[in-house]
Amino acid sequence: MHIIAGLWTYLLPFLVVLTILIFVHEFGHYLIARRCGVKVEVFSFGFGPELFGYTDVAGTRWKCCAIPLGGYVKMFGDADAASTPDERVTEMSAEEKAVSFYHKRVGQRIAIVAAGPLANYLFAVVVLALLFMTSGQPFVPAVIGKIQPGSAAEAAGFVIGDAVTAIDGVAVERFEQLQQIVRAAPGRTLAMTVKRNGRLVVLSATPRDSTTSGLFGLVRFSFGVLGVGAHSAPVIGSVVGLDEKGAGLTAGDTILSVDGTVVESFDQVMQIVRRSPGQALQITVERGGRKIELQATPEAVRVNDRNGSTQTVGRLSIGRAIAYRQYDPFSAVLRAVDETVSISRETLAAIGQMMVGARGTEEFGGPLRIAEMSGDVARNGLVSLIWFIAMLSINLGLINLFPIPLLDGGHLMFYGIEAIRGRPLSERAQEYGFRIGLALVLTLMVFATWNDLVHLRVVEFVMGLFF
Repeated sequence: MHIIAGLWTYLLPFLVVLTILIFVHEFGHYLIARRCGVKVEVFSFGFGPELFGYTDVAGTRWKCCAIPLGGYVKMFGDADAASTPDERVTEMSAEEKAVSFYHKRVGQRIAIVAAGPLANYLFAVVVLALLFMTSGQPFVPAVIGKIQPGSAAEAAGFVIGDAVTAIDGVAVERFEQLQQIVRAAPGRTLAMTVKRNGRLVVLSATPRDSTTSGLFGLVRFSFGVLGVGAHSAPVIGSVVGLDEKGAGLTAGDTILSVDGTVVESFDQVMQIVRRSPGQALQITVERGGRKIELQATPEAVRVNDRNGSTQTVGRLSIGRAIAYRQYDPFSAVLRAVDETVSISRETLAAIGQMMVGARGTEEFGGPLRIAEMSGDVARNGLVSLIWFIAMLSINLGLINLFPIPLLDGGHLMFYGIEAIRGRPLSERAQEYGFRIGLALVLTLMVFATWNDLVHLRVVEFVMGLFF
């Protein structure tokens, strides 16, 4: 029964997520290829032996295969799923060349290859815009909920409850906007307008220059730190993963106190939980206008801090309640584009920091991590799952644009060189490039899978069998 429940909880959402992402990406290739007059021989969900499929009137074989970890579109002239040119490319008849991918103009080939990642981005923008119009965009007001002692915010005179309305004349609504501006201004004095007790006050704050280094100290990253946190009421937004007995906590509960300590913010709750691993906590909540006494025991988990040391902390799988703001169609599209660009920028920054050693690589996950996250997110509801799919679509589009042979970005790099030179690279150069690309992709897959196994404690379990 546990196996069946696990399949339903994790495998089904994972397959749904993966199928949608594969279809969007490959359909982008397919649609533009057909527009350019290229014959598409196969549209495949997955790899390996075919499980079922059908052939449409245009001669395309639509099929599902046994290994559902990706997909591909095989065009006329391709020898395999990796788009390796067929040996017959140079011997095709005029009719065959007319529908062959490799005999199209370089601009058309670039458009066909770029269509996959662009479809992922367009899909994400459309999905996010629809969410922002219906459910709304997560909105964290730029209200100060905590101030670190000795921080730049304390020196500037901030107090709890200040609502930041503008920075250097730029209007600010969301706490994320405040963070972005501050991170980009280390050591620079900012004029910050805050609303305090109904009146506007202008404070001069100079974010502290926080620097991290990597690659043996040769590469340095500098960003501003103000030392503030957003205010969040102690309201539970989601409950995931509590034990079978259940603590009785439900979404919508307002936490009044934990072990006799009155709490005013969700961060206070989390601080108490973190320092109480394995200890039963008495929690008083308000639900439907009445007080309820409950008991919950935070799970003891081991985490690594910034210094690389390991410590045990408590974790109670509850999420804070998040406010949402709805927008009209035009504003929703603008917000969706802005969110897509922001996520892409943050992902690129994170990958760059991992590459130079300024950030841990444990965040880099593969299919097992995606399956786990798909199941967890699906339990939070359809809206959360749709949001998760949009985030993955952005990352899939971005990663596929990396200039690595085998990926779309590698093909675009080769075609870009061909457009500049007026002729393609030699077959040997392309062959070496694809070999290097294959090695890189396989290495990343192995590394991501290893991270997944460590994250899911499979490695720890196996080691415990022998040592």
